[in-house]
Amino acid sequence: MKRTALSIFWHRFRADRRGTVAIIVGLSIIGLVGTAGLGIDFFNALAAKSKLDLATDAAALAAINAAQTYIVANSGSQVDPALTNGAIAAGKAQALKVFKSNAGSTASIASTPTVTMARTGQTINATVTYTAVSQNAFGPLFGVSQINMNGDAASSLTMGKYLDFYLLLDVSGSMGIPSTNSEQTRLAAINPDYRNLYPGGCTIACHFKGPPAPGYKACQDSTGTSVTCQGYNLTRISGTPNAICSQPGTAACIQLRLDAVAYATQQLMATAQTTETIPNQYRVGLFPFIRHMQQYQPLSANLATVTTAAGTLTSLIDDGTGSGYGSGGTHFENALPELNAAITTVGNGSGAATPQPFVFLVTDGAQNNQIQTGGGAWSGSNHATTLNTADCSTLKNRGITLSILYVPYVPIQNPTTIWTNEDGFANANIPNIDPSLRACASPGFFYTANTPSDITNAMQDMFAQSLALARLTQ
Repeated sequence: MKRTALSIFWHRFRADRRGTVAIIVGLSIIGLVGTAGLGIDFFNALAAKSKLDLATDAAALAAINAAQTYIVANSGSQVDPALTNGAIAAGKAQALKVFKSNAGSTASIASTPTVTMARTGQTINATVTYTAVSQNAFGPLFGVSQINMNGDAASSLTMGKYLDFYLLLDVSGSMGIPSTNSEQTRLAAINPDYRNLYPGGCTIACHFKGPPAPGYKACQDSTGTSVTCQGYNLTRISGTPNAICSQPGTAACIQLRLDAVAYATQQLMATAQTTETIPNQYRVGLFPFIRHMQQYQPLSANLATVTTAAGTLTSLIDDGTGSGYGSGGTHFENALPELNAAITTVGNGSGAATPQPFVFLVTDGAQNNQIQTGGGAWSGSNHATTLNTADCSTLKNRGITLSILYVPYVPIQNPTTIWTNEDGFANANIPNIDPSLRACASPGFFYTANTPSDITNAMQDMFAQSLALARLTQ
């Protein structure tokens, strides 16, 4: 067969191996360049996504912060639904603004980011989602023109609830016992009150300004000679009368248990001021009682005012004058129902008009039904008992949390058998107090404090647990 010129050329071309390596190298370079180009496209997309994710995170945080700011600024003037709608609108607007600012011209945003917000109780939730595309520079050579991206971020904030704290404070004579055994010893050593009745020195209910009954001398020295009656001011050895004695062992004063309670109340107000998350979130009132409860410091959101009032609590100790709190005994049967009547709103804390109430009862728990009727005369029994838990149930059944701080009744040193063995009955009643107060308190809200520092710590714990309960009951 005769070969044509074309077939001869083709045969020679196929037999020639001299250019094979160059062709293979050329084809490999094309693959390597393409792979590198796709890597650059992917890196650009990854950088864009990272920036968009950061913008999304910032937008989610901005949403709840803006909503919180709106609620704080308008909580006093709007009803709750309108307040929520306004807060969500403000949050969404701020989220979009922050996203756009942080994302800039990164990638090509396929659609406006979606901001979803909702408020459940005091919790605000925000979610920001986005979709975007990154245009490829090298990808189209291989049929990949873009890389699709998406992301989301969520944020949540639980706003504080509006809470009312009613501090029901026992200021009866037994709360005038010095705060520690060593303080009792200090008082007994220098106290001239009722030396004819308490040869070892009076340490409880020694603050009456007049004789306990006709024929008795209120104040005598160790020889039986009448001296000026000191009353409560005896515990203030020097300095300002009736000022609280914040620490035991202080040279200028002898600390009573009520001093320790007053000081702990002031420390509690300092904590409350630093934990508020919305203006006027907490209202606190001081309600001392002996025979009756009084609104010594009505509920107030001005915690500095409450702090000042707490500084004068010790001056309220029963001195036998028949003040507005009444004189004689310790009357839970009056104080608890009277406080119940004073609590007119039992809300869920979601707004300023619906505060959630907490009662802090601080007491040594000894019920005493005696009453001073005037002129040194008394009525009722002076034998210590315990409170009626039915009065506690009335409060709790309304949805009021009753938190109790038991400052254990200190056994009376040097007890006598006068007044139909009043001291003996008081000491014998001590084992009955703890169970009665535990039954009175809301579940998990019973505390005991044996020392002045314990009292301060316990009141801090009572406050912290109240906030925790408020968060749980959204």
